[in-house]
Amino acid sequence: AKSAYLATFHGSTHCQAWRLTWKCWAAPRVRFFHWLANLDRCWTADRLARRNLPHPPCCPLCDQAPETH
Repeated sequence: AKSAYLATFHGSTHCQAWRLTWKCWAAPRVRFFHWLANLDRCWTADRLARRNLPHPPCCPLCDQAPETH
């Protein structure tokens, strides 16, 4: 089982980007938000619109442009 599991990753590259998120001095909620943003999982208006959920038409901060990452 171990050799089959390791064979699935043969030829793949390793990325140490997780260290930027989880091994930094930032507060846990900031690290969690960074993790969600990195995975494109933030519930911004453009993502809500893709799922046909209610969303504001403009960014709540600037009230001019559509809200995105």
